[in-house]
Amino acid sequence: MSTTTERPLHKALRWGGYAGLALGGWAAIVLILPFVGPAGRLTAAPGDRAVTVAAVIAAGGRVVEVRDGVVLARSEKGGFALKLYRAGAPLVLEGRVAAGCLNLVD
Repeated sequence: MSTTTERPLHKALRWGGYAGLALGGWAAIVLILPFVGPAGRLTAAPGDRAVTVAAVIAAGGRVVEVRDGVVLARSEKGGFALKLYRAGAPLVLEGRVAAGCLNLVD
């Protein structure tokens, strides 16, 4: 008769895999939503303040808020996230989720 017991290392690896899956899903949502959402969606662009603000203006958007290396912006025109990348923004994230996670919402 054989009994199988789960070893602590296996259990830790399994839970680590679940955590990685959850983190990967969150990252996908934050990275993809700016491209598929409706016009007017809040976006967050972390990076150098001057470079990011210039990118927002060049992309035809308006700056909503600037805090701690993150610029929150929006545009009523479609394709804003792609325009931000083309204008030099290093990274574009979904604004509401990123602002909440980065504690930017008062």
